[in-house]
Amino acid sequence: MHQASGLPTSAQKPAPAPWRQFQEGETPQASLAVESPEIEEVLDLLTGEHLHAAALIGDDYARAIQLRLQLRSDIYAENARYRCSICGVPVYLVSRCDTRRFFFRHLLEDGRCSAHTRGAFSQDEIDARKYNGAKESEAHRQMKMWVAQCLEADPRFSNVRVEATWRGALTGKLRRPDVRATLDSKDVAFEIQLSTTHLNVIAERRLFYLREGGLLFWIFRTFDADGRRLTHDDVFFNNNQNAFVVTKKTVDLSCGSGGFHLDCIWAKPTSPTESSALQRKLVSFHELTLDFEKQQAFYFDFEGRRKALENAKLEQTAALRSAFEAFWLPYAESRQDDGGAWRALRTKFRALGLSVPAYPSQLPVSLLNALYSAKYGRPVGWAFRTLVQVAHQVAETHRRELLHFRQALAAFDRGPQLVEEDRSGKWQKRVEAYKAAIKKGSLEYAPDTAHDTLVELLFPELGTGFAVTNHV
Repeated sequence: MHQASGLPTSAQKPAPAPWRQFQEGETPQASLAVESPEIEEVLDLLTGEHLHAAALIGDDYARAIQLRLQLRSDIYAENARYRCSICGVPVYLVSRCDTRRFFFRHLLEDGRCSAHTRGAFSQDEIDARKYNGAKESEAHRQMKMWVAQCLEADPRFSNVRVEATWRGALTGKLRRPDVRATLDSKDVAFEIQLSTTHLNVIAERRLFYLREGGLLFWIFRTFDADGRRLTHDDVFFNNNQNAFVVTKKTVDLSCGSGGFHLDCIWAKPTSPTESSALQRKLVSFHELTLDFEKQQAFYFDFEGRRKALENAKLEQTAALRSAFEAFWLPYAESRQDDGGAWRALRTKFRALGLSVPAYPSQLPVSLLNALYSAKYGRPVGWAFRTLVQVAHQVAETHRRELLHFRQALAAFDRGPQLVEEDRSGKWQKRVEAYKAAIKKGSLEYAPDTAHDTLVELLFPELGTGFAVTNHV
C-alpha cells in the first residue's frame, strides 16, 4: 500500500499479522543484494529514476540471474540501461561465490567515482584468461568430438563443422563455435559450457547469433542439482530453466539410434513463485522447442507453465473477490450471517494460502465499509445519506484508516462527488486540517497496515499508482 508523505518511521509496514498468512510465522525473503554495497543506487536511463540496488536485485534468484544477462547484453549492444548514480558509468551484476548475493560493478573504473568495485585486473581480463585456458583442455576437446559425432549420426542435421569460422553477415564480426550444424535450413551453434564460461562470453555470443538468425545451444559436461556454479545458472535460468548434458551414455544412444539425444534437466513450477526439485530425462533433440527469437531451446516450457499457474491464481482471486463482495454488501447492512456463507468463503481463502477469522465481525469492519463506500459512491454499512458523511466519519473516528480511504476515493474518482456534496465547505476545511496534521507527522493518522493483504486482494485498484487530489 502507498504511504502518506511525512509519516514517521513507526508508520512503516510491520511484520504480517498472523491472520494474513495461511502459515503463521512466515516472513518474506530478504533481498539477494549484499549488505552495504559500494554502489547503493543505479540510474535507470529509461525512466530517469534512481533505484536502490537491493530493490532492483530483488529476492527472486531466477530473476536476478536473468537481470545479469540482460545487463551484459545491453552493454555489449552499447545500449546500457543502468548506470552508477554517482558517476554515470554502465554497471553490471556480479555475485559473491560463497553467498550467492549480488552487487553492481562498474564497467570501467578510472578514479572518477567514490565507489570502488574492481580489482587490479578487469573482470573481462580475468574471464578471458580463464576461458582461453579451459578451451585447450582435453575435456573440452572430447566434448566437441562427442557433439560432432552425435550430429553426424542424425540425418536431420547437415554441414556439421568443428570450430568453423562464422562471419557475421551484418557486422563482419567473427565467431568460432565449438560445433556448427544446419537443421531445417537454419544454423545452430553448439557451445560447450565450461566452468569458466563467464557472463560476458554468454551475452556476446547470444547477441551475435540472434543478429545472424542462428541459434546458440549450450551443452554442459556435468550439471548437478546442488552446488552448481553461478556460470551454470547464467545459462540455466536464461534458457527457460532447461539444461542439456552430453555424456558417453548419450553419445552411445545417439550413434546407435541415429538421432541426437541429450540428458535434459529442467525445473517445474508448482506455483507462480515455487518450483519442485529438478527433473531429469534422456530426450531427443527433436523433442525440443527451438525459439530463435529468445535464443532458447527447451524440453519443458517452464515460463509457459508458470504463466498458466499465475493466470489460474488470478482467476481464483477474482472469483474470491466477487464472492466476498457479494457476501459483504448485505452483511454490512444487516450484520447477520447464518454461518454457511462465511464458512464457504473461508475455504476459498485457504485455497489461496490465506487465513481469515472465524467470524466476519472480526474483520476490519469500518475499513471495509469505508472502501466499499468509496467504490460505489454511497454509504455502505452506515446509516448516512451521502458519501461526504462517510468521509467525515472516517476522518473523525477512524483516522488510522484515512490513508486507505483517501486512496480509494482517488482510485474511484470520487473527488468531484465530494465537492458536489460538500455544500457547507466543511469537508474541504477538514481536508486542509488533516493534511496539515499529516505533514507534521501526527501519529493519529499513521496508517494501520495490519490488513493490507486483505485490502490488496479485495481492492486491486488501490495499487495502480493514482494521485490523491486536493479534495480528498
